[in-house]
Amino acid sequence: MKSPSPRLAVFLIVLLDVMGFGLIIPSQPFLAKHFGATATTVTLLGTTYSLMQFLLAPVWGTLSDRFGRRPILLATIFMTACGHATFAASTSLTMLFLARALSGTGAANISTAQAVLADTHPPHERSRAMALIGVAFGVGFVLGPALGGMLFHLDHRAPAAFGALLAALNFLFVLLALPETRSIEARSERYSASIADIFTVDPALRPLVFITLLFITAFALMEQSVGLFIEHIWVATGDPNQMERATSLTSNFLVVVGITAILAQGLLVRKLLKTRPELQLVRAGLITVGASLALIPILGAFGNYPLFLLSGATLALGSGLFNPSMAGLVSLTAPGERQGFGLAVNQSAAALGRILGPTSAGWLFSRHAFLPFIVGVTLTGLAVLLCQRVSNQPRN
Repeated sequence: MKSPSPRLAVFLIVLLDVMGFGLIIPSQPFLAKHFGATATTVTLLGTTYSLMQFLLAPVWGTLSDRFGRRPILLATIFMTACGHATFAASTSLTMLFLARALSGTGAANISTAQAVLADTHPPHERSRAMALIGVAFGVGFVLGPALGGMLFHLDHRAPAAFGALLAALNFLFVLLALPETRSIEARSERYSASIADIFTVDPALRPLVFITLLFITAFALMEQSVGLFIEHIWVATGDPNQMERATSLTSNFLVVVGITAILAQGLLVRKLLKTRPELQLVRAGLITVGASLALIPILGAFGNYPLFLLSGATLALGSGLFNPSMAGLVSLTAPGERQGFGLAVNQSAAALGRILGPTSAGWLFSRHAFLPFIVGVTLTGLAVLLCQRVSNQPRN
């Protein structure tokens, strides 16, 4: 079989991974409640997935630096398939938690896919290549939940079962079509693979990792709060169709975010990266997202929902500027022999942000409907200030 280009291969790997995750999103709360889960337990189920990503991403990154990208991708995709299959076969809440832990462990491989691009692209093209991963995320998050909702009506196990099938296809694709991209000469046995490795980050990478943590926490605060905010502003109390209307309006907002993110990273950002340095686009992304978070309560106060959707589009634009530029900057800053680890620590910080944001969003919203967005603006502002500590001269 002729090997596909590294960009196409990574795009397909990430797309199938994200679609599998997205398939389960619509059914996860209902299955958990079916087995007796409270609202808090449902939240913990989602947190378990991100917690495993946070803990395991540096381990997979180090192992991929030592043994190569291909065996790590195969092992983690196999875990993802097992996780989805376990979710489909679950007969208890404990099995659901085990399933999400397995899937989260496997999904900690995004940085290994990024490392494939770092291995196969010269420094000046890495960030543009990373933008394709953002496109894959956007397409996966649009198609996955939509397909998952339809499959759920056929059978409550169908979304997870189809996710397991996608993971199996992903495994076969990597096995048959993806060659190893890390040369034997570049591999090193000097580094161990341990969860504690996350605390041994190269000093040059530390500000980048903290910027990612602040940005993702702010963005996750928005994701978890925007549905509650939309319901607060546009759905009348006591409306018999309250849940359906709030869900529909929130879905429209997130679809605008998803589609704009695809266009931004697939077209605009890849062109900008030809002429603009990564750090400049990271700053622009942070400022755009911060301004968008500030717009949410302002436009909500006007009560004009079509105008409110504008904040979703600008949020996606800011995210599209930030994500591939930051991934490229991390790759350029990480030591050459530790590309996988450097990218993995950055992904680990993102996973921690997806834990901190959702777990604090409800409490903040209960204090005031504007508070999650105000905190998000503050976090992005701190990240902009932290950009001053980032070197303008990456090492590779």
